[in-house]
Amino acid sequence: MAKSEFNQARRDVLKTLAAGASALGFSGVFGDYSQAFAQGSQGDDLKTIIDLAATAETFACTHYYNVLKTGTIKFNAQQVNQIKAALDSELDHLQFLIANGAKPLVTSFFFPFKIWAELDTFVTVTEQGEAIFVGAYLAAIRRIVELGNPLLAATTAQVVGVEAQHLALFREMGGKLGNNVSLLEAPFFNTSDAVPSLTPFLKGGPGFESTAAKYPGDGAIRTFVGSNGVTVLKPYTDPSAVKKTIVTPAAGS
Repeated sequence: MAKSEFNQARRDVLKTLAAGASALGFSGVFGDYSQAFAQGSQGDDLKTIIDLAATAETFACTHYYNVLKTGTIKFNAQQVNQIKAALDSELDHLQFLIANGAKPLVTSFFFPFKIWAELDTFVTVTEQGEAIFVGAYLAAIRRIVELGNPLLAATTAQVVGVEAQHLALFREMGGKLGNNVSLLEAPFFNTSDAVPSLTPFLKGGPGFESTAAKYPGDGAIRTFVGSNGVTVLKPYTDPSAVKKTIVTPAAGS
């Protein structure tokens, strides 16, 4: 591919991710997967939410593993450790979801040309991906509360906080201000609304590699991360995670 053709393909990829494809609807952009997300007017059910979340976490693990394991970007030592920490936390999220009944819908993903070879491409696409994940998890919190599961909603908020950390770190890696907003952007009402924006990674197309990258596996990730992982904390769903206290009103109040 000529340089001018590659640059145009990369611009097309970034434009697609930034704008999404929601106007086309599920059947137009997601093909055979469209029925998996048809929730009607009642909103996503819990299985759909956690399956989509597991798919997103599987994608993130595949992405971060490959940029360090097979990529050629010259990261400095701090950046390598940051990406390994992000990889480790995404794996923790994935394992929590699977332990609670989730199943990734796919385990192989298509990636844009040169995403693991050019820092600008890696940072730009990763920033947009993390922003989509944040928005999808925020929508999940709204719906999980509506479904009557506040402890799982609080656990999802724990995940959003970490994804927001990733978003800030990758913005800074690209020379941008990490803490650039007063509130996290909430572009989706249901988690499934995020699917069109992620469709190119699942189906491929112009500007994307022709061969999908496979999820490397839990063991390969743990071995690769080694001692550069994150501190593992308890999820809000764990009865021992939060100390329950009884607040006694002060005298005269």
